[in-house]
Amino acid sequence: MQGFIEGLALGFGAAVPIGPVNVLIMSYALVKFRLGLGVGLGAMAVDMGYLFGISFGVLKFSQNELLTQILAIFGSIFLFYIAYLTFFGAKNLATQKSGLNGSFWSCFVKGALMNLVNPYIIGFWLSVSGIVALLPSAIMGLAGLFVSIASWVLFLSFIVSRSKKFIGAKAQIAFAYISAILMVGFAIMLIFNTFLKG
Repeated sequence: MQGFIEGLALGFGAAVPIGPVNVLIMSYALVKFRLGLGVGLGAMAVDMGYLFGISFGVLKFSQNELLTQILAIFGSIFLFYIAYLTFFGAKNLATQKSGLNGSFWSCFVKGALMNLVNPYIIGFWLSVSGIVALLPSAIMGLAGLFVSIASWVLFLSFIVSRSKKFIGAKAQIAFAYISAILMVGFAIMLIFNTFLKG
């Protein structure tokens, strides 16, 4: 049980901080609950895939510097693309006519790609796998990670979608613009940390 609780704490520590995935979940959850949920579950599927791959030594190649740089380029391009969609769909966000509208599976793919092309997600889970291995029960620790990340995705999508009725059209548009700016910031940070830092 101790391993499960520590896994829960580790999972919430990974899932709760504001990053590109959480911003995207909130942007889509303002349109529909299932769209925000799709983004979160897509990102979580990749997270679990990384943990599975790391556990069996499949991702040892991911520490290659050239691969990290290639992923960073594609990751930043994808973040700029999401920022573009969000920015130019901002006014439509309040009416739900277009912009960020879509299907559950299209949002699932966006969430999955968000983590798939971010080399620092791989690095993060490589470090987490070392912590999980030290827990009293690695299996229970992984179970705790899964439960906490899934719970956060459900909670965030639900709270944001339910709060939509209290958020005016102007506030929704402003949030969309802020989200787009944050995505651009994340893209620039990804390029800076990969090619310029140090």
